[in-house]
Amino acid sequence: MLVTLRRVTSIQPTTKIFMASLTLSDLCNSLWWILYLIALFAGSWFMGEFLCAANLMMSSLFNALSICALLLLTVDRYIAISRPLRYPSIMTVLKSKIIVCSTWATIIVSSILIYRNNSFTILVIGHNKDICAPKTFDWRGYVMLVIMAVAPLPIFIMYAHIALIARNQARRIAVENQAGNGQGGQRINTRSTTTIIIITGTLIITWIPLLISFAIASQNQWELYDSFLAFMFTQALMLSNGWMNVIIYYLRNRDLRQALCGMLSDWRKSLSQRLWG
Repeated sequence: MLVTLRRVTSIQPTTKIFMASLTLSDLCNSLWWILYLIALFAGSWFMGEFLCAANLMMSSLFNALSICALLLLTVDRYIAISRPLRYPSIMTVLKSKIIVCSTWATIIVSSILIYRNNSFTILVIGHNKDICAPKTFDWRGYVMLVIMAVAPLPIFIMYAHIALIARNQARRIAVENQAGNGQGGQRINTRSTTTIIIITGTLIITWIPLLISFAIASQNQWELYDSFLAFMFTQALMLSNGWMNVIIYYLRNRDLRQALCGMLSDWRKSLSQRLWG
C-alpha cells in the first residue's frame, strides 16, 4: 500500500503523508506482534524479562501511534472539506511533515520515559506456563486508558461534521441541478456518508473492547491469566483495524485501486519475462 500510494498523483501530497503515517504505524504494530505469536505457538514466554518489558512498552507505543495517526488523518480530511479554499495554505507539505514527525517523536520519547522504570515479570500460571504481563495496573495503565478513551472522541465529532457538510453540499447540488434542467435533480450521493459510517463503526468495533478490558483490569477484578486472555483477544481486534484501514482508505479509492492493479500487472509481466526469457 505504501508503494501504491507513491504512484498515485490524484491524491494531495499532504494527505499522502498522513495516510503513509497511518499505514506505517499499523504495519509496525502488526510486525511487532511477531514476538507474541512466537510465544503463543510455543505455548510459553521464553524470551526473558527484558524482551517482555520491551514488548509491553512497544505494544503501548504502537497503539498510541495508530490512534494518533488516525486522528491526524481525520484532522487533515476535516480541514480539506470544511475549509477547501484555505486548505492549501493551512496544510502545506512542510507543515504536514513537521506534524507527523513531531507526533511520532513525542510518542516515542514519552513511551520511553513512562516505561523506563516499569518492572515486568514472567509469571508462572500452572504447568510451567509463563506469560508476559505487568505485575500490577499502575498509573501507566491509566495513562494508556485515558489516551484510548479521549483520542476517538474528536474523530467521531469531526466525521459527524464531515457527514453533515457532505450531505448539505449534495442537497445544494441536487437543488441547483433541478432548477437548471427542470428535472428531478440527481440522487444524493451517499458514498461519503457510507465511508464515514464504516470508518467510525470500525473504530468502535476494534477499539472499544480494548478500552473496556483496560477499564476492568484497572479495578483488578480479573485473575491475572483471565486479564491476559482478555488483553490478547481485544488486542487482536484492535490489530484487525490495520487491514480494515487498507480496505477503507485504499481499496475503496478508485485511483488507488487502479494504481495497485497496474503495479501488480507490471510485476507479473516482469516476473514472466524473467522466468520465460
